[in-house]
Amino acid sequence: MDPLALVPYAIAAAGGRTNGFDSSQLVAAGLTLLQRSAPLVRALAGRRSALLLPPGPAWLVGLAASDGRGAVLLEPNSAIQEARLREWNVGAVFTTRALQASLPPGTPYVLLDDAPRHARVVSADRVQELDLGSHFALDLIGDTEGRGSPEECVLFASTGLSASHEQLMDAARRAMRAEQFTPVDRTVTVVSPHALDSVAPGLLAPLLAGGQLRTVAEHTTTALLDAVDEIDATMIVLPSALGDALRDALGLPGWVHADPLARVKRVVRVTI
Repeated sequence: MDPLALVPYAIAAAGGRTNGFDSSQLVAAGLTLLQRSAPLVRALAGRRSALLLPPGPAWLVGLAASDGRGAVLLEPNSAIQEARLREWNVGAVFTTRALQASLPPGTPYVLLDDAPRHARVVSADRVQELDLGSHFALDLIGDTEGRGSPEECVLFASTGLSASHEQLMDAARRAMRAEQFTPVDRTVTVVSPHALDSVAPGLLAPLLAGGQLRTVAEHTTTALLDAVDEIDATMIVLPSALGDALRDALGLPGWVHADPLARVKRVVRVTI
């Protein structure tokens, strides 16, 4: 498999940022994690990874640490059954402290709450604390224009459908052109990475364009507008239902945000 044809490398090469971290820094941290943890390598040998993560820096670190294996995108609010993990041939799950309790007992997992600086690998016989600081020495070379590998990149647990690196990059480029993402855009996204229709415009397209991305875990108008103010956003990607709530909220008298969407050139609504 050509490493330059993988989605994380293309994202790293584009030069964007996620929640204040350079994409190249996040991808390098994921690769460092895999290089420094023999238990993780053994757990993933010949198997898929799984990502039980909100969108954000840890999500990109986990995708990079999957290193070309198919990564099952789990939904945080759904029951995770051991039989399903076996069916998907999952060797280890990348997750957070808040979500790991929903995993079946005995599942190897990696805590990425402190990524890209630190990770904890928990396997059957040991707990490994990893300082990922050495990733700063890695020099990543990727290709934002490459076709992408036909190998599986992700499997969406909600639908059972998979997408290759090529399909994800094609979808991200289509969204980038259709919604006019550019390197100078600052995008706030409130979508979850559980379907192709949300991953492409909500996470990959802004980063593949080389722009700045700010993810919002809480699906409320207040959290959304706080993030818009924080980065002076020019683009918003959100679920259709939240778009309706935002429209209604901005129509209320005495709304605390003064002209909050003044610089936003486009609001992208996705159905998820």
